[in-house]
Amino acid sequence: MPKLEQHEVAAYLLDRGLVSRRSVVAASLRIEDASSRNRNFRVSGGPGESYLLKQGIVADSSQSLANEVALYARLAAPRGPLAGSIPRSYGCDAERGVLIVEWIADGEDLYRHHAERSRCSLRLSAALGRVLAALHAIAPDDEELREDAPWVLSLHRPRLDALRYLSAPSIELIKTIQRDARFARGLDELRDDWRVEALVHRDVKWANCIATPPAAITLVDWEMAGWGDPAVDVGSAFGEILGWRLRRGVVAGVPEPALAALWRAYVRARAIDGAKAEDLLARAIRHAAARLVQSAYEKTQETGLMSDRVARGMALGREILAAPRAAAGALLGVAA
Repeated sequence: MPKLEQHEVAAYLLDRGLVSRRSVVAASLRIEDASSRNRNFRVSGGPGESYLLKQGIVADSSQSLANEVALYARLAAPRGPLAGSIPRSYGCDAERGVLIVEWIADGEDLYRHHAERSRCSLRLSAALGRVLAALHAIAPDDEELREDAPWVLSLHRPRLDALRYLSAPSIELIKTIQRDARFARGLDELRDDWRVEALVHRDVKWANCIATPPAAITLVDWEMAGWGDPAVDVGSAFGEILGWRLRRGVVAGVPEPALAALWRAYVRARAIDGAKAEDLLARAIRHAAARLVQSAYEKTQETGLMSDRVARGMALGREILAAPRAAAGALLGVAA
C-alpha cells in the first residue's frame, strides 16, 4: 500500500473535490504532519477545508483503522444518536487505506483546555457525560466489532515477546503490580468481570475529547471502539480528571465536583438509577484506577523515567482498586 506523502496531500484532496483550486494555487492550505501510530495529516485552509487524513502504515494500525472506518459508517448519520458529537466523515480510500474526517479547527482538546486552569470545567465534564450516555445507548447487534477486554487489565501478565519493547521503568512498573497481590488481583477481577453491553469508545482520554464553544464535546479517534462495558468509558473519563488533579497537586480524598458533574449528567441522560447505577459506578471507579495505571505505563514508555507523577498515579490506582466504594464516596461524594 503506497504511503501518502505530505507533498501529495493538496493534490489528493483536490482530486476528491474536498479543497478548492483557489486554495491550492494561493498556497493557503496548511498541511501538518501529525503522524504517530498512523500516518496523519492535519489540513486547514478556506471555509470548510479542515480535514484529518489517517493512513494505517503497519499491520495493527491498518486493522484498527479499518475498525474506525466501520464505526464512522455506522455513527455518522446526520440524525443519529451521536450527531454533532463525532467528526464528520468524508469517506475512505480503500486502495490506499486513507480515512478522511473533519478536523475540528475551532476546538481544543480537554488536556490543553485544562492545562493552566485551577478548576476542572463542570460544563464540559457534564457534556462529556451526555456524549458517553448517547454512545452507550447503542446495544450490541450482529455487526462484527471487537469485544475483548482492555489490554491494561493484563498489563501485569505480559507476553514474553512483548518484553523486548518495554523500557526499564515500564518493566519496573509491571513488577510493582506483580509484587502486590492485592493490586494484581484488582486488575484480574476487573478483567474477569468484563461485560459486553453496549458500544464503547475504549479510549476516552482527554486528547480525544475536543471542546468547542460554548460547552460541547466532540469525541474523536474511534480506532479502538467496539462492544464492551460502558464502565470502561466512564471510568476512563474519571481517570483523566483524577490524573489532572494529580498534576495540579490536589490533596487526595478531597471530593472533585467535575467527577460528580460528569456522573450526574451521564445517569440522567441514560435514565438509570438505583441498583443499576450503583453497580455501574462501582465498576467505573475501578476502571478509573486502570486508566491511571495505563497513563503511568504510557508515561514510562514515552519518557523512559519512573517519575513522581508516575508513582502518584500508580499509588492512587492501587488505593482505588483496594477500596472502590470508599473511593467513590470520597471523590464523588456518592455511594457505590
